[in-house]
Amino acid sequence: MKKTRLLSLLLAVLMIASILASCGTAAPAASSEPAASSAAAESSVAAESSAAAEPSAAAELEPYTFTHYFNYDWWGLKPWGVDATSKYWQEKFNITVDFQKPDSDAAAKLNVMISAGDLPDSIMMDRGVDNAKLAELGLLVDLAPLMEKNPNLKDNVAENTREQLKLGGKLYAIPNWSRIGPTGGNDSWIYNGRLYAAAGSPALNTFEDLYAYATKIKKDVPKNNEGLTTYPVMFASDGTAHPVARSFFRSFGGVLDGWYSLQNGAYKLAVRDATFKAATMEANKWWREGLLSETQFTDTGDQIVEKLVAGRIALAYYDFSQNENNKFRTILKETFPDDTYEVVSPYPYPPANGLTKDQIFADIKTSIGWNVTCITTSAKDPQRIYDLWSYLLTQEACIEQMYGPKGNNWDTLDDKGLPVLKKAESELTSEEIDALGAWFWMIPGQSDHVDMTKFAVNAAQPAEKQNWVITNQANVFTPIMFMDDEFIGIADSVDPKSDTGIARALVEDFVKAEYPKVIMAKTAEEAEALYQGIIDFADKNGMEAVETAYTEKWKANVAVVGSPITDRMK
Repeated sequence: MKKTRLLSLLLAVLMIASILASCGTAAPAASSEPAASSAAAESSVAAESSAAAEPSAAAELEPYTFTHYFNYDWWGLKPWGVDATSKYWQEKFNITVDFQKPDSDAAAKLNVMISAGDLPDSIMMDRGVDNAKLAELGLLVDLAPLMEKNPNLKDNVAENTREQLKLGGKLYAIPNWSRIGPTGGNDSWIYNGRLYAAAGSPALNTFEDLYAYATKIKKDVPKNNEGLTTYPVMFASDGTAHPVARSFFRSFGGVLDGWYSLQNGAYKLAVRDATFKAATMEANKWWREGLLSETQFTDTGDQIVEKLVAGRIALAYYDFSQNENNKFRTILKETFPDDTYEVVSPYPYPPANGLTKDQIFADIKTSIGWNVTCITTSAKDPQRIYDLWSYLLTQEACIEQMYGPKGNNWDTLDDKGLPVLKKAESELTSEEIDALGAWFWMIPGQSDHVDMTKFAVNAAQPAEKQNWVITNQANVFTPIMFMDDEFIGIADSVDPKSDTGIARALVEDFVKAEYPKVIMAKTAEEAEALYQGIIDFADKNGMEAVETAYTEKWKANVAVVGSPITDRMK
């Protein structure tokens, strides 16, 4: 009966996740990106309301429909005006949004739209080459005149962030998840409650403790309570071995930016880093001893979730905030009330080789946030579009984004301007969340307001009703987050169509393909040889030019924002 119920619950949540979920480590709907600041905390909803984007009463505005395009083939679409939140905004602005996305190959689809002169009215996309190309072609609307009529963007995005977003001296972008303070949290080591107890509840203070725990699970707890095979260690699935690389390297004291790291005053491919190599060889050791699952590099994200909700993974390096989307922990606890997943404590990134926790870097947050929303010259009324999107940056809107509009799950604000919830978030069903549109319409989101609000609202709830993800983000991860802008725009310093750009793609593809083979090598000697093979390939295929360009861009960033990573490593 429990297996049948587990399967039914998993299928149900996956159907919901197909609508709500976003991609991997940067999920906009999962409340994984937001940040808070003491300055932002001083503002009130009343003050925000006065600055909010309402150029005139909705009744005085003509109905307006515009197209909004997500430049991601994985993005989940949802009709506008159906749930309570989007319906409220539809009426507030007398505006309807027609959402679109590519079915596949987003880059090719964008090029076709540009060539055909058939761009959507607004578009959410990554910062980078394609975004810059649209600006260079004169296809994006300068936001400065719109911002003068409506100060929401100016009031809710720091000046230095707006400056970093400019292309050719003009601001075309409304940032998604810009921030002032480094708060929140995503990747973490988590452990399964029943398997942990079965292994004797050992200390998990160091990386060596993780190894000892995984070894004990393999030896003494090969099956869980339902008789299913257990997995000592598994990692999030993203189609590469990157989660393995960054988790081990992190505990060894390193910082991985993509497949690169800082090395003696330069920005280079991480495989050249001696510490990265040591971490990689340790991962190979865990593999050879059977601590990593044989399906680690073939399992899909859904298959990882299936193992999590069945209580089969003893130790996982996973984005714990994904419980807001795929409900891996919620389903587990509903199916097996005596089971759980918890963040490894007292520190979610246990240090290796005698390092202290102060020598380990938690998630690094940037002030510029994730991606951007731009208005194209196809729009008939750019101001109307800007007014809607910039409104979503305000504290008033962030309350609506998270908890729905007034009159649904809240009617009043307390003396701090926070909503008094009728029902705690943890008590809402998936159907109620979907009907509200809660946590879905973070397009764009404003990190400072979101975290400031969600932390305070959650803390006001009784302990048993507090949200697991938000509680951990506020109390465990926010104190150790790290703020740094020195890596911003480094990849954009190389034209992907240039010889250097082609060399970069060739080498990075090789790294992604070969690095898992290093971890899965049958002997330490084989792992060493495969690792050196990656370096040799990079040297023979133009990687030095990439590293030179990247280092120059990194140094230019450091001249403006400094290098907190280098300072901390001294």
